[in-house]
Amino acid sequence: MPRLRAMSDLATRLAERTLELVNIPSESRHEAEIAAHVRSLVPPMFEPEYEAEDAFVWASARREGRPLVVLAGHYDTVPAQGNVAGRIEVGHVVGLGASDMKGGLAVMLELARALDAEGSEPEVDIALLAFGKEELPAEFSPLPALFDRSLVVHEAALAILLEPTDCTIQAGCLGNLNARITFHGVSGHSARPWTAQNAIEKALDGLRPYAAIEPRPVEIGGLTFTEVASVTQIEGGIATNVIPDRVEANVNFRYAPDRSPAAADAYLRSLLPEGASYEHMGDSPPARVVTDSSLVQRLRAAGNLELEPKQAWTNVADFTTRGIDAVNFGPGATRYAHRRDERVEIAALEQAYATLWRFVTGTV
Repeated sequence: MPRLRAMSDLATRLAERTLELVNIPSESRHEAEIAAHVRSLVPPMFEPEYEAEDAFVWASARREGRPLVVLAGHYDTVPAQGNVAGRIEVGHVVGLGASDMKGGLAVMLELARALDAEGSEPEVDIALLAFGKEELPAEFSPLPALFDRSLVVHEAALAILLEPTDCTIQAGCLGNLNARITFHGVSGHSARPWTAQNAIEKALDGLRPYAAIEPRPVEIGGLTFTEVASVTQIEGGIATNVIPDRVEANVNFRYAPDRSPAAADAYLRSLLPEGASYEHMGDSPPARVVTDSSLVQRLRAAGNLELEPKQAWTNVADFTTRGIDAVNFGPGATRYAHRRDERVEIAALEQAYATLWRFVTGTV
């Protein structure tokens, strides 16, 4: 690969590992091949602690007085858009999952392999967590079962999820609530609409309070999250000559970490117009905002990193809702996640690796 020759050995290794992972198709629900490959790359210093079909934990030997840091990443992707197999372009690895989050997974694996190869004794104990089905709705997540059965993960002083963050630390995350609003009418002939009650017209009026919700900035831990609501789906109609008697709409509420799930649900219900019905369609709670942890401060210093809010939902919430400090930090570019031209900058792979190396070895 001639484009790799001008790069450092580390950059070459990280780019090649990322491309190797990108070239294994791993759309959610079709992850067996990449799960097996990831398992084959974990070095001997990390012993298996938890194994399931789609989630794995490996841990180094625990030492008294050393905090445990979990490095975590998912290996599944969204469906392909003609972007498998990948390639290396000038300064980038291009292909499905490069940003979200096979670049971060490559950094995690190469860091673990280097620690093992060099016989390094890190300043912190380390566990690795790899899992699938992250790109599916929360009910498919393998993490609840993992938290029920893994002991090591509950010993973590900090979990670092290598989500795409443009090499910043992104703390906390928004909650993600979906509600189905159904508007009811009476069907009838479109030539005699006065004999019917048009559910579409009721929906046009009834959705206005949801569409009118203004973005709400919320400052927590020195970071400003923006709470937003959107009508994301609408469905109704029977035929071109029939007044419809039913319309369904989905409201997606990305709520700030200062609201509880119950409070978020109650707020959406409070806007429900008379005669409409409300169905809770699922909720992923927000994450606690971890900014004052000494380990987070050490991670910041290791890479001179910016600290930002996570304006989305990520699996950090799975950790913080169980009392485990967690942040997002990874090399991927958020602007490229899920795009046809998805890519990760090779310099960002190097930066993330170097930051984590300094963090775990105490060379800040």
